[in-house]
Amino acid sequence: MYEEREAVRLIIENLMSAGREWYRRAKVAETDMFQSRISGNFSIFETHEHHSLPKKPTGSLPSKKILVMPPSGSEKEEILGLWLRWNFETDPYAFRLFIGQWAKVDGAKAFIAYRFEAPEQGDKHNYFHCQPCRNFGDKENVPNAAVVSEHFPTIPINASNIVELTLCALMACMGHADGKTFVRNLLTSSAADNAPLRAAFTKCFH
Repeated sequence: MYEEREAVRLIIENLMSAGREWYRRAKVAETDMFQSRISGNFSIFETHEHHSLPKKPTGSLPSKKILVMPPSGSEKEEILGLWLRWNFETDPYAFRLFIGQWAKVDGAKAFIAYRFEAPEQGDKHNYFHCQPCRNFGDKENVPNAAVVSEHFPTIPINASNIVELTLCALMACMGHADGKTFVRNLLTSSAADNAPLRAAFTKCFH
């Protein structure tokens, strides 16, 4: 499990770098869009705020922070953010990865998030899955949140561990081609010797 947790850490660290680079190079209109839609509720996950997923069995990304992700493709009017909570001391363990989208739809501000989760206790959601939600990071509902059920539908995810679940979340945001490039670049750097990440890449991006 330690290697799987380390693989997720590597993915998160590289996403953080990509997001901050986008924000640094973004046009004034884009950064203004970020500030007007998110600021006041959340702020950007800073470079020095490293999380401790491999080392600590229980934890989360910093409170009230998001890991901002570059806009995907032609969807220039959206902001994507990621947040993470885990507890590997329980049986079954808990792992929640939130993908939040702040956007304008027909001129109105809108927010929706998706919660990617490991299997839960019992026979209802005992599989890797994704659910819509109105909050971001197990917190109170976000302003302009879409009125959706936070427990249904519970969509099965083709994953068998937290690395594959994380890559499925990335593919949902980036698409297949950009997601494949992102992970391939990661595997040519410091993550090259991480076996769970290599295996997840082969399964998700074959």
